[in-house]
Amino acid sequence: MQKVIDYIEEHRKAYENHAFFTRLLTDESLPGERRLAWGPSVVPFIMGYSDLNKYVFRKDEGNARADQLQALLNAHTYEEDFHWQWMLTDLEKLGADSSMPLSDATRVLWSADFSHSRRLCLELAALAAGAPTYAVFAMVESIEAVSITIFTHCRGIALRDGRECEFFGTKHYMAEASHSIKSPEVEEKSLPSLDDAQREEAKRVVDRTFSLFDNWSGSLLQFALECGDHERTYERVIQESKNLLPEAEAVAAAAFQPRSLQVNCRTQGESHVHPVD
Repeated sequence: MQKVIDYIEEHRKAYENHAFFTRLLTDESLPGERRLAWGPSVVPFIMGYSDLNKYVFRKDEGNARADQLQALLNAHTYEEDFHWQWMLTDLEKLGADSSMPLSDATRVLWSADFSHSRRLCLELAALAAGAPTYAVFAMVESIEAVSITIFTHCRGIALRDGRECEFFGTKHYMAEASHSIKSPEVEEKSLPSLDDAQREEAKRVVDRTFSLFDNWSGSLLQFALECGDHERTYERVIQESKNLLPEAEAVAAAAFQPRSLQVNCRTQGESHVHPVD
């Protein structure tokens, strides 16, 4: 398993060169609000990741024979349980917190602008479904590598009023860095050996996980560059959703409307219509 951990670190180092970091997070010429403008768009992923920890990664509780890696995963899911609450407090600091009806909030969170974070949760759930514990462990270690890289670069980003965010800042970085799953003792003493086939399967999961996060990070960069004014973004996506309703209803109605398919057969200059079975 240690070879898989080393493989994850190779991916992490390559991920650090992503344009999300080089064009945005590390650009100290930009105000903090601009560098963290992607914050609202991760809400569906962060809340979904909380559910992934509870309902997908956490297993076999109460089973005294839970395998070594699953026990580590279970402990890790509890350590992640409360991080999302910091994110919610940060939305106000970023000027991204807005009072709106639940229906409009739903339109925002399920808009195309936020689809990258919703889809990421589904992709990770699908990847984990039915996977052996060592492959899920490799996935979670990969996610942790992505997370520590992001929050390393979020440390110390000050907003215009001098405040630093909690989730998007040093507080979250310290929590990520102190997870038991990353402790040297775990990596040196607790990781089981994998055979060649298992190792290759775990590496494929690592490849796929980093590919998903590469794409996601590109979407975060795009969101930050295009949607820095959060109120205007919300107003736009809400109106787009409302405008779409009549068209969507018409398309749905047409899909279920009975059709009589006909074929025109022309014989001796006359048109005869025959229904197609």
